[in-house]
Amino acid sequence: MSSLILYGLIGSLFSLAGGLLLLANAAFAKRITNLLFAFGAGSFIAISFLDLLPEAVEMVEEPHAVFLAALAGFAAFFALERLSMKHFRKDPTHVHGAHSESLPWMTVVADTAHNFLDGVVIALAYIANPLLGLPTALAIAAHEVPQEIGEFAILLDQGWSKKKIIAANLLSALSAFLGIGVAYLALPFFEAYLPLLLGGVSGVFVYIAASQLIPEIHHRAGHTEAYRILAAFLLGILAIGAVITFLHG
Repeated sequence: MSSLILYGLIGSLFSLAGGLLLLANAAFAKRITNLLFAFGAGSFIAISFLDLLPEAVEMVEEPHAVFLAALAGFAAFFALERLSMKHFRKDPTHVHGAHSESLPWMTVVADTAHNFLDGVVIALAYIANPLLGLPTALAIAAHEVPQEIGEFAILLDQGWSKKKIIAANLLSALSAFLGIGVAYLALPFFEAYLPLLLGGVSGVFVYIAASQLIPEIHHRAGHTEAYRILAAFLLGILAIGAVITFLHG
C-alpha cells in the first residue's frame, strides 16, 4: 500500500507543476488570458477524445455504453449549471455576465472527478502488475500538466487568489488517494464500471470546453487575436496528443 501512496503522489501532485509555474508570473498570465483559455479548451477536448474515450473503449467489447456515459456526463453538467445559475446573484459590474460565474466550481468539480479516476487507474494497474504502478503514475502526471495550466488560468481569471487556487487544486489532487483507496477495497466494482466512469468524465470535459471556455473566448476577444487564439487552441490539442503518443508509442 505504501507504493500506491507514492504513485498517487507522483500522479496527482506532480501534475500541478505547470499550474504553479503559471501562478509564479500571474501578471503575465492575465495579459494572455485568451490564449490560456484557448490552450485549456484544446487540452480538455484532446484529453476527452485522445485519452479518456479511447481508453474506455479499449476496455469493453461494445462501446455504445461508453458513449452514452459521455453524453450523460455532458447533459448532467448542463443541468447542474442551469440549476446553479438560479442561485447565483448576478453582479452588474461583472463584465462576463452570469454565464461564467459557474465556471470555477465546474472546473474544480470536473478536475476532482478526473483525479479520483486517475487514482482508480493507478490502483488497478498496480494490482494487475506492481511493475505497472510507476509508469502509470508518470503517464498520468505528464498528460495532466497541460490541463492544469488551463485550469489555473481559469481560476486566476475569475478572481481567485493564489492561495485559494493552490488550496483548491491540492484538495482536488488528494481525491486521487481516495480513488486509490476505494479501488483497492472495491476492486470488482471499479473493474466493471471504470469504462463508464471514464466516459462520463470525458463528457464533462467536452462540456466545459465547448459551452464555457470557447464562448468565453469569443466574448472576450471578439474579432481580434483570431490566429493567435487558434494557434493556442491547436497547441493545447497537440501537447496532449504528443504526450499520449510518447507514452503509448
